Amino acid sequence: MDDAQRQALHDQLLESREALRELLSGDDESTERVEIDSACQSKESQLSRADSAQVREMARALRARWERELARVEGALRRMENDEYGDCFVCGEPIPFRRLQSDASVTRCVECAADN
Repeated sequence: MDDAQRQALHDQLLESREALRELLSGDDESTERVEIDSACQSKESQLSRADSAQVREMARALRARWERELARVEGALRRMENDEYGDCFVCGEPIPFRRLQSDASVTRCVECAADN
């Protein structure tokens, strides 16, 4: 990987980190607890509560995914700073630039990723 490719990947990682931080910093009202009115006992309100609970769980799962992705991106940036970036964690071979272009935070080459 040449310097221009490395810089392009670094810029990509910085953009990803910023986007993920923005997503995670927003007030996520969809994960807040929904207060249930005990006076509402109809089937419609029960479905509404179930829908609300499902939406909250989906929002929590999405937030957890963003947090994992942010950790991967920050790990890749640390590896770049320490000149440890771009080699497969399993076999030690360089990860092809095209693979890194599609996901700059990957840690395994295609062959080693397929083995897991």
